[in-house]
Amino acid sequence: MEAEKEHFPRLRQVLLLFVRLSQTCAEGNVYTAAEETESGSFGANLAKDLGVEIREISQRRARVIFNNNEKYFQLNFQTADLQVNEKLDQEEMCGTTEPCVLQFQVLLEEPLEIYRFKLLVSDINEKSPVFPEGEMILKIMKNSPPGTVFPLINAQDLDVGINNIQNYIIYPNSYVHVLTQNGSEGRKYPELVLDKALDREEQAELSLTLMAIDGGAPPRTGTALVLVEILDINDDAPEFVQPLSQVQISENSPLESLVATISTRDLDTGIN
Repeated sequence: MEAEKEHFPRLRQVLLLFVRLSQTCAEGNVYTAAEETESGSFGANLAKDLGVEIREISQRRARVIFNNNEKYFQLNFQTADLQVNEKLDQEEMCGTTEPCVLQFQVLLEEPLEIYRFKLLVSDINEKSPVFPEGEMILKIMKNSPPGTVFPLINAQDLDVGINNIQNYIIYPNSYVHVLTQNGSEGRKYPELVLDKALDREEQAELSLTLMAIDGGAPPRTGTALVLVEILDINDDAPEFVQPLSQVQISENSPLESLVATISTRDLDTGIN
C-alpha cells in the first residue's frame, strides 16, 4: 500500500507539469533569412519579440532548440539577439523542398515557458545549370521528316523555384529548335525538334550548342555541345560520270587489252 501512495503523488506531478507546458507554449514569429547569410549576422531580438527584458534572457536560461537538433542559431545573452551560427545553405538544409521552413523553439527554463518559431530560408541564385556531360551525340536518320522530336539530356541546377532552370535554347538553329518540357518532378527538360529535312550529302554532321537558362536576376546559364550525326540511307543510285564514252581500238589488239576506263559514282556511303 505504501508503494501505491508514492505512485499517485508522482502521477499528479506529471499531470500538473503537462498542463503547465500546454498553457505556456505559445506560437511565435516567422523569421526570414537569406541563404548564404554569414555567421554572426541576422539580428532578430528575442527580448523584444517575447516581450521580456534583455536581462531575463540570461536570468531565465533561454535556449534555442531546432526540431532537427541542428544549431543554426546562437543566442547573444548580452543583447538578446539571435545570430546565425554558421553560413546558411538552403539546399543542404531543405534539399529541393520549397519553401524551406524550419521549426524551432525558444525555451525559458525559470519559470518554464516554450515559444515556437519558424525560420524561412530564402534561396538565392548562386548556382549555375550544369549538364552531366559537356558533349552529347545524337544520331538522326537522313529521311527523318520535319517535326520529328528527339529527347536531349537535361541540365541540373541545385537552386530551387524560379532560380532553377526555366528554359533551353539551341544555336545555330537553321535545321532544328528546342522545346522546353515540364517533367514529372517539376524539372524542365529539352527536346530537339527537326524543322527541315536533312541532307547527308550536303552536310554529314551538325555541331550545335545547347544552353540551359535559369530564372534568376541576372540569369545563370550552362552549355553543352550537341553533335548530330546524319545517318545515311540508300536513296541515291549509282551513275556514270560520262553518260556516253567513245573509244577506238586497233583490230589486231590482243585479248584482254584495256580498251577504256569508265567511272561511276554513288553519293551514298558505306554498304549503300
